[in-house]
Amino acid sequence: MAMLLVLAVRHGWFGPVARVTAGAFLAAVLGGLGARGGARDRGLGSPVGSAPVALVATGAAAAYLDVVAVTAYYAWLPPAAGLALCVAVAVGGLALARRWSSELLAVLMVAGAGALSPVVAGSAGWLLSAVLGVLAVVGWWAGGERTVPLLTVTRSLPVSLSLLAGSGLATGRAPGSALLAVAVVVLLATLVTSALSVRRDGADVASSAALALVVVGTLAVDTALGGTLATVAHVGVAGVLLLGATVLGRTPVGPVAAHLVVTAGVGGAVSAVLAVVSGAPDGFVGTSLLLLALGHLAVAGVTRSRISLGLGSGVAGLALLTWLQHPFAVISLGLAERHDLAVAFVDSVLAAGVVALAWWATASVRGVPAEVRTIARVVAWVVGLASTATALVSVGTLAGQRFDAPDLGFTAGHAVATVIWMAAAAALLLRSLDRPDDADLTLRSGLLLSAVAVAKLFLFDLAALDGVLRSVAFIATGLLLLATGSRYARAWERRPRT
Repeated sequence: MAMLLVLAVRHGWFGPVARVTAGAFLAAVLGGLGARGGARDRGLGSPVGSAPVALVATGAAAAYLDVVAVTAYYAWLPPAAGLALCVAVAVGGLALARRWSSELLAVLMVAGAGALSPVVAGSAGWLLSAVLGVLAVVGWWAGGERTVPLLTVTRSLPVSLSLLAGSGLATGRAPGSALLAVAVVVLLATLVTSALSVRRDGADVASSAALALVVVGTLAVDTALGGTLATVAHVGVAGVLLLGATVLGRTPVGPVAAHLVVTAGVGGAVSAVLAVVSGAPDGFVGTSLLLLALGHLAVAGVTRSRISLGLGSGVAGLALLTWLQHPFAVISLGLAERHDLAVAFVDSVLAAGVVALAWWATASVRGVPAEVRTIARVVAWVVGLASTATALVSVGTLAGQRFDAPDLGFTAGHAVATVIWMAAAAALLLRSLDRPDDADLTLRSGLLLSAVAVAKLFLFDLAALDGVLRSVAFIATGLLLLATGSRYARAWERRPRT
């Protein structure tokens, strides 16, 4: 019956007034018959049968589509009045679903109206998204105090798809801003309703899925805006979701089930990354991502939250991937001179800070497996040493360019980096003597780093360096190896003999 109404509107059967009148009459008759049949079943003490459910669902969907037609297609009603009427019709139809505790009735009504509203409206835009947003919110109310996963997904999917379609079709600042406003309202409503549902039933994963669907639609709308407005929108959405995740994870509102907190947190982190990518100046996207990673990891360390640590680790991984271009750029003088060495220096310092903060946060958060902490230590050492070398070579080459001797600055940076690597290896080896609790990993790391430093000295520095710098690098590295070996020899001599 709802499809007949759609066909009448789209193919011009009868006149507009006749179509709307016939639709309203059809909705009233079907809804009335269904309500009467349901009341009779309840009066007999039996569950409401399938016939009353089907009649009420058809009548309510037809009435909703009638309102959509007069608002979005014929434009006989202003949008505000049409949306208010949509609320009234949705509440009227879904009130019976709530009273009868019938998820089937709510699903049929919401699915029918949600699937056919885009056909009646004729185009995707802010008004269609608002109409479907009304269905999503009232559909949550219809579920009552029960967990209704099918209804949750059914009411959330149409509005999410509408936002996605609208983001691709919206042209101009005014339509885009209106669609953004609708998306934000729907996002806030979904966040609140999902939180209430998950507080009542921690196993209600469908509510988290509903939030994820709406987040995807909202981010698509934000991205489609372009320019400064897109950046501001991404920042706003990130703030809402990250604040929501924080509130839901702690008293007095929370803690709620982790799946909802993770969903909100991941959505907020993705929105923050998109804000950086869209708003950072050219050449500073990596720098901005590293700063964002520092913020996430600092929050994780202070709050000692495993969820925050996971989000921060994800952002840090993405930021470090963007940083990897810098170490490869300082392998040769030619590449270094063509690279933005100032940015490379800043990013390398930030990268070292990111891995150090990640190491600290991993050690601070309770419940992190020992294997993960070990991996964090190893990654921190590797990235820390690579970033140190990159920063030294970058600043050395920049200083050399200032005095018209870039080759000298480049080689000096590499020489100092090799010595620092060897010093770090010596520190690890000596630490393995003083800290027997983790001596095995520390000893292995120190030996590996020693081998890497010596390999760099012979395979790279021997060809790249010359004169005094080569001698200094070889002498300093040799002295460090000698001192470390001596210390180890004395330690072995003092060991008790058995």
